[in-house]
Amino acid sequence: MDLGYSYRDADGQGSTSSIDSGISGGSRLGFRGSEDLGNGMKVNFRLETGVEADRGIAAQGERAFGRAAWVSLSGGFGELRVGRQNALGYDWFGGTVSPWGTNFLQANPKTVFGYDAVAERVDNAVFYYSPNLSGFQLAAGYSTRREGQETLENDNDQSVFSAGLSYANGPLKLALTYDQRNVSDLAEGPGTDDVKNIALGGSYDFGALKVHAGFGQLKNVGFDKSAQTEKAWLIGASMPIGKAGELMATYQTASEDLNVNAYGTRFDDDVKGISVVYSHKLSKRTKLYAYASQYNDSVLDAAKDKLGDSTEFALGINHSF
Repeated sequence: MDLGYSYRDADGQGSTSSIDSGISGGSRLGFRGSEDLGNGMKVNFRLETGVEADRGIAAQGERAFGRAAWVSLSGGFGELRVGRQNALGYDWFGGTVSPWGTNFLQANPKTVFGYDAVAERVDNAVFYYSPNLSGFQLAAGYSTRREGQETLENDNDQSVFSAGLSYANGPLKLALTYDQRNVSDLAEGPGTDDVKNIALGGSYDFGALKVHAGFGQLKNVGFDKSAQTEKAWLIGASMPIGKAGELMATYQTASEDLNVNAYGTRFDDDVKGISVVYSHKLSKRTKLYAYASQYNDSVLDAAKDKLGDSTEFALGINHSF
């Protein structure tokens, strides 16, 4: 469970004070398990629902198991999963490139990186994960329809292909991912093309300091073949403070193409922002956190017909059970 107080002030949109769920990590309730079939084979499953704890309802559009719902077969060959699961850009890249993964409101990497334009999670999916070979792991998956049940003749289905290569060995972690969201047969035309995102990120732990960096490139936003390519970068760091504290920070930026694609033909400055988080452990399962973030040219100020800035603060508690 993750609950806290947040404040947001955005140019042209006013300010908001609220009690929010999932600031430092999505509140959730889940079930997972496995059955040993012998000869190194196992059947595994996960059912996980997101919880908006501030309102007591299910997250992910109030789905019963919106975070995960899959069954898999694993063994010496690797693992084959079927069901609703994470796309690799969101899971591998997003989880690696930032000190806090895919969390903390606008400090989330998806603010500038394009994996979210393809998919965070996909329905109707089959994924294969290779065995770990000297720190390397390959994975690839395909969803027949990104969200919802497949349609008649599959004409209205937006399928997704996701692939990745990860490396983890000692202090070094790397992730290279490619995600593609395919335009449906009904929407396909001369001016359309599949949305494509490629991203590379990593971290290195020096002990007293852990550094993060990443680069991403998104093409054909909104299935628009003429859309300008968006490029994004991130640098970040984290360091321990005493025995219980951790100080983390990131700087993210994306080319002005992000603004052009989002708000029409107007040319604007790059989206850029800095975020700082302090986390303090009260126990192995409970921590307090404080968060602050400032992003420039990240919101539409309609009254002034230009882009404006947004500022966020948050204080909260995260408890695992």
